[in-house]
Amino acid sequence: MKNQFPSSRFGFPASLLLGTGLSLLALAPALAADYFIYVAPKDTPASSAAEAKANGTSAFAERTLQNALDKAAQLLVPPGANTATVLIAGGDYAGKAGLGMFTVPPIKNAQATLRITGGYADDFATRQPFKKLTRLLTNEGRNQGILNLSKQSQLAELVISGLLFDAAPSNKYDQKTNSLLKASSRTVPLLTLELLMTDHLVIADNIFINGAQGAFEPAISPPSANTVVDITNNFFINTIKTLQIGAGIGYKSNAVKEVNLRHNTFLLNWPFNPDATSSNVSAVTLYHKDGARQLNIEDNIFAFNPGGAMQHDWPNARMPGLALRRNLFFMNAALFGKGEKDAGVFAGKFGTNAKYLLPALDSIADDFGYKVEGNVSLDPKIPVALLPLKAADSASVERKNTIMNDVNRLFGVNQDGGTVKIANYAPAMAFDVTALPIPAEEKAKPYGVQLERSWSAKLP
Repeated sequence: MKNQFPSSRFGFPASLLLGTGLSLLALAPALAADYFIYVAPKDTPASSAAEAKANGTSAFAERTLQNALDKAAQLLVPPGANTATVLIAGGDYAGKAGLGMFTVPPIKNAQATLRITGGYADDFATRQPFKKLTRLLTNEGRNQGILNLSKQSQLAELVISGLLFDAAPSNKYDQKTNSLLKASSRTVPLLTLELLMTDHLVIADNIFINGAQGAFEPAISPPSANTVVDITNNFFINTIKTLQIGAGIGYKSNAVKEVNLRHNTFLLNWPFNPDATSSNVSAVTLYHKDGARQLNIEDNIFAFNPGGAMQHDWPNARMPGLALRRNLFFMNAALFGKGEKDAGVFAGKFGTNAKYLLPALDSIADDFGYKVEGNVSLDPKIPVALLPLKAADSASVERKNTIMNDVNRLFGVNQDGGTVKIANYAPAMAFDVTALPIPAEEKAKPYGVQLERSWSAKLP
C-alpha cells in the first residue's frame, strides 16, 4: 500500500521518524524572529509610546540608545536568522555616562540582521530622519567613533539609518577665523565598522558633519563574492577626507561585488591639509579593484569640495569597474585655483604623477573607459548654516543661514572662472532643519539626498 505519510525535509519518510519517537517539529529549524526595540529619552511622549508598545517578548522599550544596542546584541547572539530593529525617536542621545560614544557589543551570527534606525515621531508611526533629528551627541574627550561596531562582528545585514553624527563638540576651532584646529581635534572617524563581516551593509539617510578625520570607511570583510555595500541618501558636510570607498573592503581573492554610492550630497568637504600637495584631498577617495569589483556612483551632488569630488590615485589598469551616472558637480577644485564650475570631478595622480591632474568631465569616459552618462554641472544653490566664531555645541548655538554661492568668506568664487582663494579651513557648520541643505535650483532637485525616499524597515 502507498505510504500515507509524506517525506520529511530530511529525505526520510515521516513514518520512520515517528517510529523513532522523534517529531517533525523537534527536527524543524526554528522560525526567524523579528524583535523591535523602541528608544526614547525618559519622561517624554515618545518614552510613553515606547512603553506602551513593549511586550517583553518581541518588543522592548529602552530609555538610552546604548541599552538598546546591548539588548539587540543579546537577542541576536543565539543562532538563527533573527532580526533586531532599533527604532530611535527624534531627540538627543549622549551615550553611557555622557561620554559621547556608543558601541554595538560583539555579535557573531552570520544569519542575523541588525537595523539601527532613527528619526521617528513621538508615536513611532512615522519617520522623517532629516526633520525629526536623532542626534548622537559627542564631546571633547571621545577616543572612538561616535558609533562603533565591536571588532570582527558578523551579521548577514547591517543597516544604519537616520542618525546625525556631528563632531563639532569634539573639535577645536581658531578663535579668530573659526578654522578647524586639526591637531587639537579628535581625529577619529564618526562611524567605525571594525572589519565587520557581512553580506550587506546599508548606510542610509544619515548626516555626517564637521568630522576632523573622515565620516567612515566601509571597511568590512565580505564572507562571499556577492557582498554589496549601499551608501545612499546621506549628507556629508564639512568633513575632512570624508569617505574612502574600497579601502579595507574585501581581499584580492574575495572582493566586494559592488559598492553603490547613490543620492548622497557631498557639500564643502575638505582635504587632509589645505594645500595642493596634500594627500587625501577629495571628498571621496576611490580604491583599487582588490576592494570592490564595481563602483556605481550615481545621482549624487558634489558641490564646493575644494580638493575635488573624487580622488583617483591608482592607475587605470588597477581600478574596478566604474559607472559615473547622473551626478551634479559644481565648484570642486578651489584648492587648485580652479574657478570653472565643472572642474575637479577627478583629482588624481593616476599612478606616478608628482602633481594632481584634473581631467575634464567630458574626457573621463574617453581617456579612462568608464561608463560616464548624464552628469551635469550647475549651481544647486544649497543653503547652509554657518556657526559663529568659537562655536563648540552646534545643537545649541544661534544659526546664520546663507546660500552656498554667497559664502564669500570661504571662497572668492568667480562665476566666469579664474583664481579661487580659500579664506579659512573647515569652519564649524550646523544642520538646520529650518534651512535644509537641499537645492533651491529647480534643475538640481533630482540630485543628491531625497527627503522623502528614506530607507524603511518592516514594522510590527
